[in-house]
Amino acid sequence: MAITVLITDDESAARYALKRALTPLDCVLLEAGDGHEALAMVKQQPPDVIFLDLTMPGMDGLSLLRSLNTHHYSGEVVVVTADDRIETAIECVRLGAADYLTKPYEIERLRAIVRRNLRRVDTERQVDALQTQLQASGYCGELFGLSRPMRQLFDQIRRAAPAPLDILIRGETGTGKELVARELHRLSGRQGDFIAVNTAALSDTLAESQLFGHRRGAFTGAERHHEGVFAQAHGGTLFLDEIGDMPLALQAKILRVLQERVIQPLGGTACQTVDVRVISATHQDLAQAITAGQFREDLLFRLRGFELTVPPLRDRSEDILPLAALFLEQLGHSADRRLGEGVAARLLSHHWPGNVRELRQVIRAAAVMAEGEWITPNDLGLDAPAPSIVAESQPDLSGLPLTEAKARLIDWFERKAIHAALEQNAGNVSAAARQLGLHRQSLQQKLIQLGMRRSR
Repeated sequence: MAITVLITDDESAARYALKRALTPLDCVLLEAGDGHEALAMVKQQPPDVIFLDLTMPGMDGLSLLRSLNTHHYSGEVVVVTADDRIETAIECVRLGAADYLTKPYEIERLRAIVRRNLRRVDTERQVDALQTQLQASGYCGELFGLSRPMRQLFDQIRRAAPAPLDILIRGETGTGKELVARELHRLSGRQGDFIAVNTAALSDTLAESQLFGHRRGAFTGAERHHEGVFAQAHGGTLFLDEIGDMPLALQAKILRVLQERVIQPLGGTACQTVDVRVISATHQDLAQAITAGQFREDLLFRLRGFELTVPPLRDRSEDILPLAALFLEQLGHSADRRLGEGVAARLLSHHWPGNVRELRQVIRAAAVMAEGEWITPNDLGLDAPAPSIVAESQPDLSGLPLTEAKARLIDWFERKAIHAALEQNAGNVSAAARQLGLHRQSLQQKLIQLGMRRSR
């Protein structure tokens, strides 16, 4: 696939020579006679590569490089100039130039740069296509969801990840807050490690040492230097889980580090600057904790640069059956364990106080307890009665646009009808398809959308 190359030089002969050298390659060649013209073209449609002369009237090459940084140009800039001074080359590289060629240049080296960018752009497009495919299939890293609340969460994660802000994640126990934090780190581009620490599990006596580190001899038993989690996460992400359970004395120390990004190990005299993005999580109502004097309001403001909420499983019931099928597949039981008659109704009727974590444990246990191919409602070990799927309540459509309300209503009706037909035909896909007036293949596609395995 072709890439776009912008040749920026005030001399038409120089532009012609570059175009002639690059014509055999798979690229679209554009020209700009000065920096202002080039910048206008970049704003309109950023090229993949810019070949840039330094000496031009008006906006010269160095000025254009600075402007490209301001506009967050993500392509590659190659300087082509008669200036062979090393200090000029260093300044260009400092401003973001990927390469520096002096005239007269070797044509083959020029072409090698373009070939390298052809490979780079091709790889980026493949990654983008794969990411789009994963998003369409319901995945966001290790997170999975087809429901509207999860799609909204995935979109928030992708927008928040590259932003230079600390993030607070709210959600009930078992919703997957740490998975959200890990995905934020993965998409952030930060090169350091992801370090997770449960602040509720920090002991009162060793909390400072665990967070900020200590020097040898700082206290009894400190026989060697220890690097705390803030230092371990330098250049990366520190995930502070269960911050609502953090002791007040420790909250004050955390606040100071977040404000100054400086730590001082116990027993040490020198301070250490840390480049750490902090992602925190809690299942508690922090506003209530602040009113009760159990949490510092200024710490909440510092932690909450951006806030995400992970929805509970009961608010994303469309994901229950696909998640159950996914957990079966992960266990390796997808070939010899299937969701039998009445299982879907039992899963959908359960309140899931433990959320996704509880669902995973229920499916794992059921796969072990099932005596044959079919998992039965009794294998699930859930106490709640299993009302008929046909009686599933209609979704709340208030406040939704007409098209969205129509889509959700159709989705609800299809789920109700398909589940009823499957239960009435003991899970037999062919018989259920005949009852519904569908082709077997059409029903199988619907089952895949619902996350259920083929029955027979």
